[in-house]
Amino acid sequence: MFSLILIAYVAALIVLSLKLTDKASSRSAARFLTANATAGALLCALSLVSTIIGGSATLGMGSLAQKTGAAAFWWLGVGSLGLFIHARFIVPKIRALGACTLPDVLGRVVGRRAKRWSALIIVLSWVGVVAAQFTALRTLLTDILPGLEGEIFFLLVAGAVIVHTALGGQKAVIRTDALQTLLLAGGFTLAGLWCVSRAPAFEATELIPFNETFGLFDWIKLLLLVGITYVIGPDMFSRTFAARSTPDAQKGAVLAGVLLLFFGAAITFLALNNLSAANPISGWLTQVSPMPALIRIALALGLVGALAGSADTVLLSATGIVERDILEGDRSSRMRWLIALFGTGSVILAYESADIIGWLLYAYALFVPGVAVPLLVVLLSKNARCHEPIWLAGAVTGGFLGLAGNLTGAPLALLGIVLAAAATLLALARTSATATKKALRNTAEEP
Repeated sequence: MFSLILIAYVAALIVLSLKLTDKASSRSAARFLTANATAGALLCALSLVSTIIGGSATLGMGSLAQKTGAAAFWWLGVGSLGLFIHARFIVPKIRALGACTLPDVLGRVVGRRAKRWSALIIVLSWVGVVAAQFTALRTLLTDILPGLEGEIFFLLVAGAVIVHTALGGQKAVIRTDALQTLLLAGGFTLAGLWCVSRAPAFEATELIPFNETFGLFDWIKLLLLVGITYVIGPDMFSRTFAARSTPDAQKGAVLAGVLLLFFGAAITFLALNNLSAANPISGWLTQVSPMPALIRIALALGLVGALAGSADTVLLSATGIVERDILEGDRSSRMRWLIALFGTGSVILAYESADIIGWLLYAYALFVPGVAVPLLVVLLSKNARCHEPIWLAGAVTGGFLGLAGNLTGAPLALLGIVLAAAATLLALARTSATATKKALRNTAEEP
């Protein structure tokens, strides 16, 4: 029965992407990326949630719960905090710039070389993020469906996601994401209520999100490496640029932050009630699971939709950055080929490693100190511009330290964050001092 539902889901993705494609306006990569900025607050919120609740926030959080217990909640909890900050401080500034990608923002507030650097880092990092989504999708489907059937359906669904993204662009992605969020909410609500009904298991569940395996330092590290990607991230920016207005973008981010608290609690609760499984989330969906069949199907469909909704947005963001900021073009036709190339490569990578959180931490360790933190400092400052060479030196140092830390296991990413932030503050001070000297010189020259 689930196989037939998956086939119907794949068909619906393709049909909706064809129906929502606007051939007249989709020739432009900018319009292909922003859906002509027509999304309202609710649509932005639901699409953001679908993007965020991917492999890390489902199967990855399940594995995290086995190591840290209820503290796994903070994987989405810090994301919720990040979205509130994004709505309050970042949305008004980036909407006023008239940009359509994150590197485009950097190009306008720092300079052309900063734009190219950030584009390169995001593309390299987001390969890992897309791979994480497809890795989770493969794990989920091979857990639910026996043997070769699971592998075949993984390739079928992954192929449908790639085709759907390439055909429909942001206009199709943002609307199917909203539907997928509703499916996910329904599945987790039903599964959660069923778990609550099992009184002995519910009463034995430890719900305190701090413990001996996850303390304050771990929370701060998670906030810096993961939470910041919700404040400054290409996928968050893409929804802000797709919004109809600045208030719609702000309301959408706040509502998404509230919804993340619900999903964080629901996913953690389900995981804590199934810690003995190989994966506490996908373990609920196996044939030996005590969960009723209809609830299993609802949860499974919601999870597949969530993983697809995350993969399509990340694919679109990464390839849009290649087209707009690296190739400096505006052709949606080339973007479609790039989506096919990136998507296929990420599917292949899904067979290389099943470590979902590992893929994401690789991406974040490079992106956070190399792009997110130095850009965040600029956007939170009152200066309109900063000294590009100093900013770039700090960002490059931070990015390489983050990557080195990820490869060696040393806490170099945190050092990279500190150095990148310090260099950005120095770059801002240098620009401010130069502007002050110029103003004083002009005043002295006046008769």
